[in-house]
Amino acid sequence: MNNSIGRTPGTDWAAIALWTLIPLTVAAGFISAALTPEWESNQWITGLLVLIPLELVRALVFSILSETYRDYQTPRQAVGLFLTSFAILLIVVALLSLYVLGFRDFVAAVRNPEVYRAIGVAVAIIVVDGVIGLVFFRGDARRLSARLQAVADDARDWLQLGGIEIPVVLALGYGVLLLVREAFGVLAWIPNVTSAALRLVCLMYAAFYFLGKAVFLAHANTGAFNRTGQRLLGAEWVQFLIWKKNADRETDARSERASERKRRAILLGDSEPAADS
Repeated sequence: MNNSIGRTPGTDWAAIALWTLIPLTVAAGFISAALTPEWESNQWITGLLVLIPLELVRALVFSILSETYRDYQTPRQAVGLFLTSFAILLIVVALLSLYVLGFRDFVAAVRNPEVYRAIGVAVAIIVVDGVIGLVFFRGDARRLSARLQAVADDARDWLQLGGIEIPVVLALGYGVLLLVREAFGVLAWIPNVTSAALRLVCLMYAAFYFLGKAVFLAHANTGAFNRTGQRLLGAEWVQFLIWKKNADRETDARSERASERKRRAILLGDSEPAADS
């Protein structure tokens, strides 16, 4: 069944290129848009507003794919399981959106062509990408499942850190600097907010976010990950930056150490993970 038992995979450069292709392409698109001054469309605002919920869905899809590969039997069975789980996820997201927005605003958002196209294209890409991967998969399903679960956890943490917390800190920091400039007549070099500057900063930050995503996707295919099972954002100092209560951080740290042992056991071809210390 598993012909790779006892052999630890090295860095898979082909997988790194494939896994990082989309985020790097998206990052390049944001950079190109940011550096195109004659582009005056306001569609970038809608795109960035849709970005966070879509990235949350993408993080959940990584978990769905991890479970799908863990229970992988045949391509047909796996595709059916993936599509069923993804359909349930879409229904849950739609119901939550309906609850948050209200019926009238929800219908208006769904009928908005810009929002509809943005969500529709993203969902189609996610589904096609998942189905193609399942149909043509011929490798070690347990190892890929462990890899995808690490990616899912990193995607969740990066969404919270890079998609929410860092922008909030940057915005608050800029606001404080403006207040200091106005109150004390210092920091004259701090620029005022203009629509052009705001657009440039937001689009460049979106590019930074996707470059960060490419980094943890690449890490999951490195020899270092295969030897240790340690995901990129699982380090304690990174978890400290994520705003959580101390008790939650301690619980998550224990859970992460257990997950690392399980992933390492699978990646090294062991039948059972090392005992919890």
